[in-house]
Amino acid sequence: MEETIVILLVALTLLTIFCLYKMLDKRGLYFAVVLLTLLTFVLTFKVSTFFKMNINVGIIPYIATLSVIYIFIIKYGYKEVNNLYKICLLSNIGVALLLLIMNYFIPAPTETISINMQGTFEYNYKILIIYPIMMFLSQFMITKFYKLVANIQNNPALCITLTYIITSIVYTVIFYVLCYIGIMEVKYSLFLGISTYIIGLAITVIHIIFINYIVSGKKVIK
Repeated sequence: MEETIVILLVALTLLTIFCLYKMLDKRGLYFAVVLLTLLTFVLTFKVSTFFKMNINVGIIPYIATLSVIYIFIIKYGYKEVNNLYKICLLSNIGVALLLLIMNYFIPAPTETISINMQGTFEYNYKILIIYPIMMFLSQFMITKFYKLVANIQNNPALCITLTYIITSIVYTVIFYVLCYIGIMEVKYSLFLGISTYIIGLAITVIHIIFINYIVSGKKVIK
């Protein structure tokens, strides 16, 4: 059942990018990256099982945000990507503060339908602090490394694959080790990061096909 949900979530993130891009062109990519970044933030708190491997579900929209960045680089060049960093960083900080405030929300005794958010993020509060920083760093590293590889080999599929293999270890391994210190043993958080990293590579291959379709026939703007 969880495998089906993971697959559907992959399809949904691809569909989100496709629809927003087709409807709003470049502006749609801005909306998509913000929406997917915030979705990554929320799903980062969710650990699931995929074919007997524990993975953090946040990897799915995370890969989708990277795809938006790759599309932006290939279609519009590197200059405007900086705007994506700023928008994502401000959005993540805003959501982190909102979740922190919601953690202290206590419904009135007479409320019958309100949800008590107190303690929801009590044990994972480090994610609220670390996630915006790690997302910003990973997006920055990805752009720089993609540019480095593209100067050597002008093959978008190869550039994307190598970029994920090298740079995403920062997010998918180091991030989970830092976030789950004190919650689970280091070796388990390390295994979680590695298994998430492996699944992320498989999802990246799917996104490469999608990216090639989106940018096909378009001239690169330096």
